[in-house]
Amino acid sequence: MRLRDARLVDKADFDRVFADNQRARTDYLMVMARPNQVGYPRLGMVVAKRLLARAVDRNRVKRCVRESFRQALPELPACDFVVRLIAKPVPGDEARDLLRTFARAGHRAMAKWPAMAAGDPLIATPEPHPNS
Repeated sequence: MRLRDARLVDKADFDRVFADNQRARTDYLMVMARPNQVGYPRLGMVVAKRLLARAVDRNRVKRCVRESFRQALPELPACDFVVRLIAKPVPGDEARDLLRTFARAGHRAMAKWPAMAAGDPLIATPEPHPNS
């Protein structure tokens, strides 16, 4: 599996994670996790302009998050992870403790939804999006 395949891109996937998730956080980032049915972890990011006005700063944070996710990928459960920037980071300190945070959020999500972790299709089917 390539890292590019492990991305959240659909609005419905983001909405599902935002609606009901397990959270863990660092000083600058919040990681939200929810089990998925694809069988491998996927990553989505929300980095707002109001916290980092310059695109170069937002891109640096995204690169750091993607690299931390790539390093943690073998140990992560099959969850959708959304990382949200919650405070302006100190340059070079963006991804501190992020590996542990990914694992903590993923394990909390798997403990909360054990039926989804086992792949039970009756319980794990996602609800249709209300605007569909």
